[in-house]
Amino acid sequence: MTQIAITCGIYASPYRVIDALSALYQCTVYEDPVLVEQTGQAYDLKTDLIFKSIQCRQIPFDNFTHDRKKCLAALKVQISQNILNGPCLFSGILSNLIPASVSGIYRIMSATPMQVRRQRAMNIDHLSSQAATNAIARSDHGEQRFAAQLNLDSLWDPARHNLALEWKKIDAAAHDMTIEAVNQGLEKIRSDIASSTENADKIIHALDFNISARVDAALAGLGHQLIIESDSGHVLVTLDRKVMNLARAQKEIMDLAREVPGVKSVKTKIGPNFYKGGIVPNWDLTAPFKRKT
Repeated sequence: MTQIAITCGIYASPYRVIDALSALYQCTVYEDPVLVEQTGQAYDLKTDLIFKSIQCRQIPFDNFTHDRKKCLAALKVQISQNILNGPCLFSGILSNLIPASVSGIYRIMSATPMQVRRQRAMNIDHLSSQAATNAIARSDHGEQRFAAQLNLDSLWDPARHNLALEWKKIDAAAHDMTIEAVNQGLEKIRSDIASSTENADKIIHALDFNISARVDAALAGLGHQLIIESDSGHVLVTLDRKVMNLARAQKEIMDLAREVPGVKSVKTKIGPNFYKGGIVPNWDLTAPFKRKT
């Protein structure tokens, strides 16, 4: 079952590559807006709230509602469900929510040239050249905030991808790669895609991603900084930030996680960042201060 993930920014989708791959492997294509719409409908979430969560924009009272964590967890569940439903191709940045441990996914990075993106923005949304440049810059900045939420330095690290698309030959009329370049590229990577999907454990990994995502969704309301892993249904939850009452937090986590279908056992542990910082502010009492009168 072929699974492909293409990382690309706004106005940067390699449409001809996507069309060729989806036709060749009979993949259902899921662009980021489609995933957001699916998630909103499936989990009764507002799409605007999901987009704010992705871009790390301000969400009122998020420290109490934990809406950002809930939205990102729901996106993971939806993506994992799509993977289990059949061959699919993800286009955008949300495929980076899929852990690197999920095997059988061929990951492609498309660093689409700026002139192509700008011209698309001008044609699609009728923007001026400067407005198109500004819109792309804002979106790229949002993508960096999204990467920071995933503890990644960048979404564009070639080491995280199987292939970086080369945009050497561009069709100026279509604002895309030439058909010849697409066909040549596919011939080169067909064997790589086949080998990446032949892993006998890929279904197990996909199931574990689905279980860990559903556990993440169940625990999102607690507001803790958690790392959740599943190994054939045996779940390990790592608390990666200090909490007020460790014993109580561990009990809440284990009680909620055990209720998730597919979970066989639950364990918790303390992460490397748990002891960083303090709950009580570290006041500098030796510094002079102005008394209130």
